[in-house]
Amino acid sequence: MQHKRKLVVGLSAIAMSLGMVVTAGSAHAGTNNTDYVYTGSTKTGKVWFDHVGDWFYVQDLAADSHGVAVQYRINDSYAYPLLVNNNGSGSVKAFNMDFPEGARVWFRACLTENSVAWDCDSMAWSESAVKATA
Repeated sequence: MQHKRKLVVGLSAIAMSLGMVVTAGSAHAGTNNTDYVYTGSTKTGKVWFDHVGDWFYVQDLAADSHGVAVQYRINDSYAYPLLVNNNGSGSVKAFNMDFPEGARVWFRACLTENSVAWDCDSMAWSESAVKATA
């Protein structure tokens, strides 16, 4: 009986120490989000943000001769240049960013023609992707 008690105490200590390791590694929590651009009622482009590593993914969903782009802002700053995917329908292009901890990121999906956005101004900003401070 005493041997079982030592085993339970030992396993509890291991579980607690593992829990501390997991907790220490989760300081960079954030929020993922997705935005779409439409032509009429059809989704023609998709942009999503993955807060782990600060990745934007830009996907072209339609064979319509337009590219898809993401325009973004950091902490209410001006809009940064477009990150463009002109690789055709079905393609996904990834962009690795490096945003500061604690930053709030807004973004919106846009259609492009010759790498120039032609509908970004009418699109709402997706308030998303908050990177928590460590």
